[in-house]
Amino acid sequence: MIRKALAGAFLAWTLAAQTPASVADHVRSGIAAREAGNLHEARRELQLAVAGAPDLAEAHLYLGLVQHELQDFATAVESLERALALKPALPGAHELLGYDLLEIGRAEDAIPHLQLALQEQSANEQVEGWLGRAYLSAGRPRDALPHLESAVSAAPSDPGLLYLLAKAYAQLAARTQAQLLAASPDSPYARLAVAEDHEVNGRAAEALVEYRKVLEADPGLLAAWRAVGNLERDSGRAQAAAAAYERALELDPGSVDLRLSLGQALLGLGLAEQALDHLQSAASADARPRGALGALGKAYMDLDRTSEAIEVLLRALAEAGDAEERMRVHYWLAQGYRRVANAAEARAHLQKFATLRTEVTARDK
Repeated sequence: MIRKALAGAFLAWTLAAQTPASVADHVRSGIAAREAGNLHEARRELQLAVAGAPDLAEAHLYLGLVQHELQDFATAVESLERALALKPALPGAHELLGYDLLEIGRAEDAIPHLQLALQEQSANEQVEGWLGRAYLSAGRPRDALPHLESAVSAAPSDPGLLYLLAKAYAQLAARTQAQLLAASPDSPYARLAVAEDHEVNGRAAEALVEYRKVLEADPGLLAAWRAVGNLERDSGRAQAAAAAYERALELDPGSVDLRLSLGQALLGLGLAEQALDHLQSAASADARPRGALGALGKAYMDLDRTSEAIEVLLRALAEAGDAEERMRVHYWLAQGYRRVANAAEARAHLQKFATLRTEVTARDK
């Protein structure tokens, strides 16, 4: 993890400096042993070099590197602190020391060293992430965020960095929520925070109660109407969901997501004619929400506009994301082709529906 290219530069420096021959021999032997993978021998040789030249900062630095590679982080910290005491601007020392301090639980002490390491031209690309981790371990998630964001931008698939970034956001959210509840416990926004906490943690009934209380206090909170709609929809109460989405849409008439949600709720109530305008609006939007074409196709099917339904559903199939969405579209297409007496196409889509249903059922189990 830590860079390991100090050996050549250190060896050249040592041989060029006024260093006792015995010390130089120990340095050569230590570097050779490390390059051969014998870290314990390298440590012994470098300890002898340090004993022979206790004021040689580079010897302490290189010994600290070997101790780091042996994962003897506490001892490495001692060597690296000695190296920096002798030469405060020693390249590479702050990077190593910051990391090792972090490893032994001294996150707050690691932060200034990692900050200095970031300023070095030769800094390891991972230092940004280490600094973010140090801030997070020190209980400073707000300071951690920009460094973790930067690290994730450089390595967007790194699971460790993504975990730390999510943890920083979660900690900051929890602190801000606590601050909100302490400052204004009876405000609609405090109740909204409580409701969202219930929802995130799977307590749908409690969340719905709190959202309703929020709306009694402030009927103009769009987020609460949207959340009520989603919770009612997920509970199978299409009528209540449609009513909540209608109120939300009054507050945000330009939202294509709300138009889709309302259209789907109305479809669930068998009100395809009322759903149609909303679904057409959602399906024709520049940023078309996922599922809009499929829902529009289903509305056309319910209205016996079969040719239009097939045309839209074929487009929906081309855009469909997951297996469940494809499964539904194949089923509706099978129905449509059956209506127009195209038995071959109906059978083909029905077979694909059955295959996907088996796949989805197995996955859910």
